[in-house]
Amino acid sequence: MSSSELESDARRTDSIAFTEVPIAEHLEAIRPHHRFKGVARCGKAWDLSHLEPFAFRVDPGLGFEVTVVVLFSCHCFTRSLARDGRSRREIPAGELFNDGREVRVLCDLRYELSRRHLPVLMRELRRRTIQFARDNPQNFVTMQPITGVSETIHQYVVFFDIARDPKRKGRLLLQVQSAYAVEATFREHFRLRRRITLVNLLKATTLRRKVTG
Repeated sequence: MSSSELESDARRTDSIAFTEVPIAEHLEAIRPHHRFKGVARCGKAWDLSHLEPFAFRVDPGLGFEVTVVVLFSCHCFTRSLARDGRSRREIPAGELFNDGREVRVLCDLRYELSRRHLPVLMRELRRRTIQFARDNPQNFVTMQPITGVSETIHQYVVFFDIARDPKRKGRLLLQVQSAYAVEATFREHFRLRRRITLVNLLKATTLRRKVTG
């Protein structure tokens, strides 16, 4: 998609109504691993209420509205055992997080950045640059410049995918797969990647069309 096409789509998107709706209407779309209650790192409680699922309704140019449920992964506030740098036996039990599917390490930096940026980024996703991160399986990325982390880390990256919900017609599930800080050079890696607007992404997913940008 060219720059002029993206600008045109962005202007059109601003005129489209995105209406947040009560998540209580979509509880059956939420799995236990999408809720983070009672999480503590070494005895210190972490408030993860900012990662509560939410939903919005929009007509992405189809003549009818669809509902999008936004879900967050524990990868937004944990890192893998492999990326921790310590052996499993060296990691205190109080730093481990187990959601019943995998064991990961609670990460102070990911947690703080998620509190600072993630809720706003996802609610403003329709106005943000979205790029293709991977084609098979397909997922997407959006990036936010950040400061005050280190001399080399200047980007907060959010990876997500989106799919039709088999449980209910007209409902899409937008899963935030991971979110973390990276070095500034990371942006160069994605500099020439294809772009797509959120509206076009929702439209293609609803119509079961391959998302091509």
